[in-house]
Amino acid sequence: MKRTGKRRGERQWFESAGALVLGRASTRRRPAASSVRSRRLRNIFTLLLAGVGVGALWLGMDERFYIYRADVVGAVRTSPAAVFQASGLSGLHIFWAGSAGSEDRILSRLPMLEDARVECRLPAECTITVVERQPRVRWEEESGLVWWIDAEGVTFDAEGPLEEGWTVRGPLPRDERGRLDETVRVALTELWATGEELASEFFYVPGRGLVFINQQGWRVILGEGAGMEQRLEVLGRLTTYLGERGFSPQFVDVRFPGAPYYSLVNEW
Repeated sequence: MKRTGKRRGERQWFESAGALVLGRASTRRRPAASSVRSRRLRNIFTLLLAGVGVGALWLGMDERFYIYRADVVGAVRTSPAAVFQASGLSGLHIFWAGSAGSEDRILSRLPMLEDARVECRLPAECTITVVERQPRVRWEEESGLVWWIDAEGVTFDAEGPLEEGWTVRGPLPRDERGRLDETVRVALTELWATGEELASEFFYVPGRGLVFINQQGWRVILGEGAGMEQRLEVLGRLTTYLGERGFSPQFVDVRFPGAPYYSLVNEW
């Protein structure tokens, strides 16, 4: 009886152990559904990353996405090549071509331009549209430097004579921004607005302002700043007065309309 009990106990132990082992084996053969989904998602994510990497490498290496030229619109006096060079776009990848930065570079390097707009498209096509400043005055300094000046007082290199506008000779007065001094700019603007044909050439004399030679051969000192229309009215009356009396002054000074002055002897 003792042996039978012992064998029965051993058999029960082996059966229990076998059931435990089979249970473990069964668990390994049937992984949870969530684990399968996670593995699939990881595989898909890995493939996506690999695809993105390959695409980025292709975009970075393909020459078609680098800018080597641009269409320049609106440049008449300005060289299109100079506009493109000033933009800083040459050799850039299309993804690094920021329009705002390029526009600022163009305007800072080419003061003869009033406005610039840059538009870039894939794969590497860019259009630069510019607006050139319209010069109103040609300013010739005694040193030989020649400038063009627009209605805002911006100075830039002259490219020849002006078809319309005045020539001013003398030292160029500038403000802190490098533009024509405001008082002189205002004076020229008001003179232009009167529409009167005073002279094609003016002189700028520090301390006296704008000066020109009238039809009678008199030196006329207009000064600078606002009030040019009133000064011209006084000049007209004074010219009539002197002409009626046969006077031919060396100069006429109308800087102060309430107290015009002339001299028959002195040059200034």
